[in-house]
Amino acid sequence: MSADAPIPAPPPAAGPEDQGWGRDAGWVSSTYFGEGLPYALVNNVADAMFTLMGASLGAIGLTSLFHLPWNLKFLWGPLVDAYETKRTWLWVFEIILGALTVLLAFASSGQGALGIASVIFFLIAVAAATHDIAVDGYYLEALDEAGQSRYVGLRVAGHRVATLVGFGGFLMLAGATSWPFAWVMSAAVLFLMAFGHARFLPRAEPRQKPARQLLNARTVSVLVLLVGIVVVARTAWVAEISGSAQAAITRALPWTAKISASGWIGLALLTVLLVVFAMLPRIQRRLAHSDSDFARAYVTFLEQPGIGRALAFVITFRLGESFLLKMRTPFLLKEVQMSEGEFGLLTATIGVAATIVASIVGGWLISKHGLRRWIWPFMLSQNLLNLLYMVVAFGDPAQTSTATLGFVIIAENLGSGLGTAVFMVYIMRCAAPSHRAAHMAIVTALMSVGFTAAGVTSGFLAEAIGYANYFGFTFLATIPSMVLIPFIPHLDRVRSTTA
Repeated sequence: MSADAPIPAPPPAAGPEDQGWGRDAGWVSSTYFGEGLPYALVNNVADAMFTLMGASLGAIGLTSLFHLPWNLKFLWGPLVDAYETKRTWLWVFEIILGALTVLLAFASSGQGALGIASVIFFLIAVAAATHDIAVDGYYLEALDEAGQSRYVGLRVAGHRVATLVGFGGFLMLAGATSWPFAWVMSAAVLFLMAFGHARFLPRAEPRQKPARQLLNARTVSVLVLLVGIVVVARTAWVAEISGSAQAAITRALPWTAKISASGWIGLALLTVLLVVFAMLPRIQRRLAHSDSDFARAYVTFLEQPGIGRALAFVITFRLGESFLLKMRTPFLLKEVQMSEGEFGLLTATIGVAATIVASIVGGWLISKHGLRRWIWPFMLSQNLLNLLYMVVAFGDPAQTSTATLGFVIIAENLGSGLGTAVFMVYIMRCAAPSHRAAHMAIVTALMSVGFTAAGVTSGFLAEAIGYANYFGFTFLATIPSMVLIPFIPHLDRVRSTTA
């Protein structure tokens, strides 16, 4: 066997016989904790750090640009499928993340600290987005379909706990000691996870092309192009295009001000996929003798039976919830007049716990009885409970008791958790075995399209028709996804755990 030949994989980590919460629960929790920790550091802690370092409000607002790599990760997702194993990518990038986090300990003070820190945060974001691709791909490789359904709640729990630790825990530690010490401790956690994952993660797939082949001319040119896209996008946004140009665009198209960068990326990806889908036969003929990892990843995604219906379902699935969440906070704080403490307790603490519990239970039930059995009950639970807010709005919101508000918020979060179980299981089934990581990156990028639609129109709608009618509309917005259920693929699909 040559040095470059694929290394056969041992049996998958989980199989149909593993119906309990055994050894897999540990690594599922740890890998998704590892996914959530750098996400929290970049998307939450950066805001606090820039604020305390005296950054302007404009600079603090621009920290949202650090999220761009998560929106663009589908561009380099095929590399994770084509080289080495997802397991290797996973622990190697945890080492890279640890090293970059150590650098932040030195960028927490001194002249030019803000500029240096912004560069490091952006590098962490790119590394973390790549790590996410590997984690999701490894999850699909290491578990059979029943296991993938069973552990969706642990994925949610691991990520949410990491967010709490990486944000609240980090700030408490930084306040009690110092920011450099908190960064070093965060890096230590990442290094420990890298060691544990390199040592104990099951080997679940054959090795693909060796990493040294990443240095071929084609891949290097693609990587340079991707880096260029990211750098140009970030530079343009940091420069805010130009004051006059931005103002002119906003005056001409005021709704564009409500579309986030992730929204534009999602819409652009959807447009490209539709164009490629229309030209698919011609592209397939051109690729008959091609070895392009990138092209094949995207074409095989569009070749799946019923992919158009599947994409329509994915894009519309959370449309009603997106509209609800956009206006839920102003409704509860302004109309209902909840205090900040009540709001935080019921939504950020008890509500989050309810979502985690429901997603765990939902995933377990789907693994036991199948997605087709539970998709209608869980989707109705997610969508019908939106109407509870309409009931509150039709009454006297300011006179609503805390007990009633608690019931509404907890019930809505329980329904959301059950819907999350359905959604996560379904999008995993949209990833073909040959390109799991790349396909998951594509599907998750398209998720932002529904949020964009809600972001553009939610405020205008709520002002025009009032909160009560608006919350009724959030249920109507769920109907397209439910109409699609009888027609979508993958409800009974069982795929091999090997590529």
